[in-house]
Amino acid sequence: MRQWNYLQASFPPDDLDEASGILWSLGTNGIEEDPLRSGRLRIKAYFDPLQDLESLHKEFKTQCHNAGISLFRCSARIQTERDWFKKWRQQLKPFPVGRRFQIVPIDNQAQPHVLAAATGSAFTTAGRIVVFMEPGMAFGTGTHETTQLCMDALERYLAPRGTCLDVGTGSGILAIAAVKLGARKVVGCDIDPIAVEIATLNGTQNGCGNKVQWVLGDVEKIRLFHPGCLVANLTVELIEEEFWKLERRMKSGAFMILSGLLNSQANRIERLRRQSSLRLRQRLTKGEWTCLGYFRP
Repeated sequence: MRQWNYLQASFPPDDLDEASGILWSLGTNGIEEDPLRSGRLRIKAYFDPLQDLESLHKEFKTQCHNAGISLFRCSARIQTERDWFKKWRQQLKPFPVGRRFQIVPIDNQAQPHVLAAATGSAFTTAGRIVVFMEPGMAFGTGTHETTQLCMDALERYLAPRGTCLDVGTGSGILAIAAVKLGARKVVGCDIDPIAVEIATLNGTQNGCGNKVQWVLGDVEKIRLFHPGCLVANLTVELIEEEFWKLERRMKSGAFMILSGLLNSQANRIERLRRQSSLRLRQRLTKGEWTCLGYFRP
């Protein structure tokens, strides 16, 4: 059973960029953000089990203190896959996303005939496209606003029989959604081997096993593929780092969907976009989160 170490901390939202930068410098594998009613922001930063969690905890607190970040709480914790699945099954029920999708949580003990009932036909009786999700430890189960914004944008911008590249695929939910919207070729890539493993499983359970090419690596690992629609649900730091690699993938008439951005962070990406030939088609928001839709004329 896999084990994940993570740091959990809360602080003012204005300190997010600096705190995230510290966590990335310490080698985090991913950061979850959760706005609190108090107005503070709570984050979980996951680390490889081989890293010394107590040392990371002390170093993070020290660097935050030196940077003037007000930590209200900071703790080091351990989470197992069993904890993740238990919480998933207990708290989550099927729910709609966008105008056309229905997310249905499952575990790996789901009966094959139950899956076949909806994978044989893409739609439920309510007329929505069913996407089954077994989250594992990959991010993107459909509950977060950034994932929902991306699915909404895919409905708008992915052309029938089009092509799609999902960068940082995580659980594979966006690549699977693209297949179920009718894309003829879909590639999902991620630098995390666990994410690729889980995305592959989710793809199979959604009847998309032979319709998505799953790639371990970043966008440069994928050669000679210029999709009609590129989607990347990442952190603002990763988008800034990878922006020009993503931009070079954009052919004439293509769309690029970027999310994982707090509303206050969107202008950072817009400044990069204005240096390119891309045009802003739409800015979607949900709660504290923004999704940017770009178009190459």
